[in-house]
Amino acid sequence: MRTQDRISDADGLAGSAMFRVPRAATRGCSRDQGPWGHLRQSQLLRDPPGIMVGTGDAAESVVDPDMVALFDDFLGGVLAGPAIPSTESHVVAQPYHYLVRDTEQKGLCLHDGRLVATSFQGANAAQEEPISVVPNPSLERQRCPLIVGIRGGSQALSCGTGPEPQLKLEEVGLLDLFSRPADATPYTFYKTFGGTTHTFESAAFPGLFLSTSPGPALGLAAPPAVTAFYLRRK
Repeated sequence: MRTQDRISDADGLAGSAMFRVPRAATRGCSRDQGPWGHLRQSQLLRDPPGIMVGTGDAAESVVDPDMVALFDDFLGGVLAGPAIPSTESHVVAQPYHYLVRDTEQKGLCLHDGRLVATSFQGANAAQEEPISVVPNPSLERQRCPLIVGIRGGSQALSCGTGPEPQLKLEEVGLLDLFSRPADATPYTFYKTFGGTTHTFESAAFPGLFLSTSPGPALGLAAPPAVTAFYLRRK
């Protein structure tokens, strides 16, 4: 790939694209990130969503301001614990949308009904598939539980309901799942932000993360597979 076609620091990519597993990703974070990291200055807060590293991890945590705003849009200013949306009010908030890059600078496209990681340059850049996210209001807000999908939130990414994970896209809307959170766990991922990169851990299959390795298709894997991603808000 030509140098000018790569997503670099000059193009807004946050950090050096060095892979870190979730625990290490939260230490020594840069305090001046570009738009691919969401954060211009790291803030250490106690309760807002998007700062938890994972169960039992006592490492320093970093706030993701986008997630604070997302949860406030959908759920209001409650800082911790599950929050059930009111059945008496109409949901007016909309999903947030992000372009995704893994640490090898590959983005996502839709191929034969599956999300695949590929390098984008020139004409094929139009094929890039953003992800869309809304909160899961029934899970612990501090862990930043996100219902993840594509196509503006008209399709959801499911880990399946069987004993083994099976990552697939389903024709169900994110706002529909938000309104019935009891059914949303297979579509939910706990997002961790380390100041530069983000990880997405399956709520239904703890310890497994969205990953672009070993094959090109987006799947579920445990570290040290490629599980860290840069995000840029659309």
